[in-house]
Amino acid sequence: MNKLIRVGVVSVLLVGATFQFSGCVAVVAGGAAAGGTAYVLGDLQVPVDASAQELEQAIKRGGQDLGLQYINGSGDQTAGKYLFRNAGDEKITVSYRTKSPVFYEMSIRVGTFGDSSVAASLNQAIQKHL
Repeated sequence: MNKLIRVGVVSVLLVGATFQFSGCVAVVAGGAAAGGTAYVLGDLQVPVDASAQELEQAIKRGGQDLGLQYINGSGDQTAGKYLFRNAGDEKITVSYRTKSPVFYEMSIRVGTFGDSSVAASLNQAIQKHL
């Protein structure tokens, strides 16, 4: 009987944890699916309506506006990745991938764990050039 009670308690806790954490995932996934900007696991994800060439130029100019050091980068019609460093020598990666011929999803990651305020500032600088 004691083992049965423990199994029941563990089952209830697992079910409760599933409902507890599924709400957060649903909110984040819903935000991304709706086509809005979302900050997920350290990455700022932004839908972009532009060509690959326009996006590449905007990424480079946005980084320049913020005084970031451009390290390297490349891209094509399907995907691209650009690397910058800030004054604190943090690595900043801006990447994109295609969702349609003129719709891309851009991702901005600052450092190892992400920095939402720096990523948002860079996104604003990039958007200014689109």
